[in-house]
Amino acid sequence: MKYSRNTKYIVYIVVGILVLVLVYRFQGSKSNDVKGESNGRVEVKEARAAKDVNFNFSFPLKNSDKETVSEVKVTIESAELRDEIIVKGKKATSVKGRTFLVLNLKVKNEFDQAIEVNTRNYIRLSVNGNEEEWLAPDIHNDPLEVQAISTKMTRMGFPVNETDKDFVLQIGEITGDKQKVKLEL
Repeated sequence: MKYSRNTKYIVYIVVGILVLVLVYRFQGSKSNDVKGESNGRVEVKEARAAKDVNFNFSFPLKNSDKETVSEVKVTIESAELRDEIIVKGKKATSVKGRTFLVLNLKVKNEFDQAIEVNTRNYIRLSVNGNEEEWLAPDIHNDPLEVQAISTKMTRMGFPVNETDKDFVLQIGEITGDKQKVKLEL
């Protein structure tokens, strides 16, 4: 079967277009999944509000025999209201009418072995003056592994309404005494 010279050019053009489409689709799949990412870093919007807290607390580190072997020291460095946060390396955006209250924490392990801590067990939040209901953090990195004789930075967050105010943190062991810290954001 003979093909005309024009038919050969049409075949070349179609094949060329297919190659271009495949290259374009392949490049698109390799592009950054998170919008706002540049130079390999994820960017989020500035905090709506931020406040230094600098509140320190500690709790005992106990062995399997319930004996205290050391102490874990935690500092709530700051609190922020944010519409965008990073969760497992991906940007998460709050839904309309909601935002995130994020606490920046520093956890210090003075023990000579690595430990795992569930930081969410030590902090609760009340909103709008309602101290009958205490919210646990929904966003966290627990269990948080802190290496021996070291400090680890972490964050935890609470989804809240944009209209919520009068934030109060309740801090302490689940079965122990608690301290309250008012957040002015």
